[in-house]
Amino acid sequence: MYLGLSIENSVINAALLNDGGDFVWQDSHSLDHDIMSNLLEICGALVVNATKAHPDLSESIAVSAQGGFVGQPSPPDGLKCLAGADLRANLQASLGRSVALASPGQALSLYESRFGAAKDSAVACALYLDNHVFGGVTFGQKLWRGANGIVGAWGHTPLAWPVPHELDERDCWCGRSGCLDCFLSLGGLETEYQNITQTRLDIKAIAVAADANDLVASSVLQVLDDRIGRTTAMIINMFDPDVIILGGRLAGLDRLYQNVPRKWPGYLLVERNETKLQKANQDTFTLAKGIACLAIDPAI
Repeated sequence: MYLGLSIENSVINAALLNDGGDFVWQDSHSLDHDIMSNLLEICGALVVNATKAHPDLSESIAVSAQGGFVGQPSPPDGLKCLAGADLRANLQASLGRSVALASPGQALSLYESRFGAAKDSAVACALYLDNHVFGGVTFGQKLWRGANGIVGAWGHTPLAWPVPHELDERDCWCGRSGCLDCFLSLGGLETEYQNITQTRLDIKAIAVAADANDLVASSVLQVLDDRIGRTTAMIINMFDPDVIILGGRLAGLDRLYQNVPRKWPGYLLVERNETKLQKANQDTFTLAKGIACLAIDPAI
């Protein structure tokens, strides 16, 4: 049995994967306090519950998180207890188990490569578009992590093919400017709308306004289509994947799957493109299930 834990700010989700490739247990626990001791306590409780349900739990577990990676900055609007922390070391000391750590984008990639839209793909890329932007790459059902474990960190690469002034005053929390995280995250989209209207709406409200023929909301979403189009075209030129998977709350916009591929011809090196754009599984436990797949990897 292989356990995956997904730390998602206010909640920690857990899923168990058996040797036959089936998910046999899942659980969730709210994070009451933004302090490391509380986070470790909840992770420990979930491990205990998983062990009670299935005593043959592997000694190695895997965890998905948006921060807590050694030598990497953590989002300022995420869990404060992860800023500057060595999450893996803390978990290993607290749980007494070997722990593998990966980003939400990498967890999403693993799930989709084994159970989702990329399960028959030789090469697949994922973009997780939510509070922040993460990504992942799989070859078959194997996650490509890279020498530094940061494959898919597209949130902190520059927006591709920017138009004049598009990158102006786009300072990112990572300390650089013009990062994709400034444009393709929930906060980036909401700020785009607010800068024009002086009113802040969330993604659902912006989408509803666009459907009601609000010109500003429609324009903001059209710009989003184009920016995701340029980003995914860059990914196609780099990796030539069979499929690109979009996950996270921004990926819930159905318009993307028709509009984004229409942007590709102006940026791709090939005249005839075979890469597909697909929506990720929207299950609450998708990331926990995906990161459970990493616990199988003997490299951890």
